[in-house]
Amino acid sequence: MASFSHIQKSIPIPMEFINKYMINANATYVKVYLYGLLKCYEECEVTNAEIAEALDILETDVNKAWRYWKKVGLVHSEKKGSLVFDIIPAEEVSLSKKEEKQEDLPKEEKTQQVSMKDISQSMAINPSIKETITTAEKLLKKTLTQREITAIYNFMDWYAMTGEMVLVLLEYCINIEKTSFAYIEKVAASWNEQGINTLDAAVKVLNRQIKENKIQNKCKKMFGIDRSLSGTEAKYISSWVFECSMSESMIKAAYERTVNNTGKLSFPYMNTIIKAWFEKGIKTVSQIEQKDVKKIVKKNNADYEADEMAAIERKLRLERHKR
Repeated sequence: MASFSHIQKSIPIPMEFINKYMINANATYVKVYLYGLLKCYEECEVTNAEIAEALDILETDVNKAWRYWKKVGLVHSEKKGSLVFDIIPAEEVSLSKKEEKQEDLPKEEKTQQVSMKDISQSMAINPSIKETITTAEKLLKKTLTQREITAIYNFMDWYAMTGEMVLVLLEYCINIEKTSFAYIEKVAASWNEQGINTLDAAVKVLNRQIKENKIQNKCKKMFGIDRSLSGTEAKYISSWVFECSMSESMIKAAYERTVNNTGKLSFPYMNTIIKAWFEKGIKTVSQIEQKDVKKIVKKNNADYEADEMAAIERKLRLERHKR
C-alpha cells in the first residue's frame, strides 16, 4: 500500500466550517469530518470501518455522520463508495437554530448522539430494552460500557431489531468467539442490509452461519490450514455443504483424492470432483468405492482411474479457458 505524507504537516479547514457548521454538529460528526478531510489531503483511501476503528466509535456513527454532512452540503457522492469534500457548501443551509436543524433532518439523523439519559427514558417506556441489555450482560459475562449499551439500543432503534433478535445476534458472535462490538455491529448492519428483520429469519441465518463456521474449521484442520480461509475458499466449502449436501466424510474423500492425484491441496480440483459426484447422485463414501471398482482399468500393468481423471482435467481446462 502506498504511503503519503505532507510537507507542511497541516490541512486547511474552511473558516465557514468552524464558524457556522461545527458549532451546531455533535462532536462525533466533527471528528469524522476532520479525519475524512485529513485522508482526503493525504490522498488515502479509507473505509468507514477503518475510520470507526481509528476514532474508537461505531461504524454506524460514521455512516450517519456522512449522511449528516451530505445533508448540510459539505460533502457529496460522485460514485458509490466515494465522497467529495466541498470547501464551499453546495447549497446554503441555515443551522443557526437547533430546532431548525432537527426539523430539517431525517428522523434517523435526529437521534445520532443518543445520551444515556435518553436511553434510560426509553427503558422506562419500553422495558424490553432494559431486559435485552441485562440479558446481553449475562451472555457476554461482563458489565456493558456506555458505548456498548448505546450500540444495542441503536440496533433496536435504527434497525428495528427486537430484543430476541439482538440476543440471537450476540449468541452467534459468542459462538464464533468474536465478541468485540465493532464486529457485532458489522453483523447487525449486514443483517439489516439483507432484510433480515424477523426472529425466524435471524434464527435461520444463525443456524446456517454456525454450521458454516464449524465445517470451515473442520476443513481447515483436515487440510492442514493454520490461517484464515480466503473468501473464495470459504465459498467453495459453503457450496459443497449447502448446495451439494456433501458430508464431512465426502469432503475428506475428495481431499484425499485430490492430494493423491495432484500431490497438493487444490480447491478448484476438489470442487470439480465434488460437483461431479453431486451431478451423478453420489452421496456416500461406499458409493464412491463401488464406482471406483468399476472405473479402474488395466493399462501398462498400472492402475489408472482413467475416466474420472480425464473428465476432471477437461473441466479444469475449460474453466481456465473461460477466465
